[in-house]
Amino acid sequence: MGFGALRSVARPVSRALLSHRNAWPFSSIASLATLSSLSPEVRWISGPKLPWIPPSSAFHSLTDTRYPKRRPVDKPKRKRPVPEPPGPYSGVPRRLPHDPKPQKNPNQGSVKRRNEKKRIKQRKAFILSEKKKRTALVQEAKRKKLMKRVERKMAAVARERVWVERLAELKKLEEEKKKEAAIA
Repeated sequence: MGFGALRSVARPVSRALLSHRNAWPFSSIASLATLSSLSPEVRWISGPKLPWIPPSSAFHSLTDTRYPKRRPVDKPKRKRPVPEPPGPYSGVPRRLPHDPKPQKNPNQGSVKRRNEKKRIKQRKAFILSEKKKRTALVQEAKRKKLMKRVERKMAAVARERVWVERLAELKKLEEEKKKEAAIA
């Protein structure tokens, strides 16, 4: 039995002893002196002289096997050896000369992977089509935005032209009024 096993046995026992000793009401030396001066009836009440019985919770760690303790290990757990012959063609089943030649089954055992590849291909195609749709929408939005910007600029230029014409008309009207006022 190793040192670790001894320690795991001794630890709960020492805990139980310490917890029982700390449970006494008079634990210091001064209180022991006062305890000896008391009458025997009071002494029996304050500090029992019964044989030590450990509490039931002290040994739970010795008997509890629900969660065994995992010790840290230097190297990882070794894999169970697979009985495969050594060599480059270890995965290919061996055939003796007198055995019949097996028929070729190219799809045997590959259905799962084939379906998985098909799903992956479909997913990639879907993602690509969605990306193309998004880029088309973004380009359309940009084109509309540019057209609106050009329209706004053209409208601003037209407003400026109208405003310049209006100013010219107002100036002519003011000059005519000044001439009429000067004549009259």
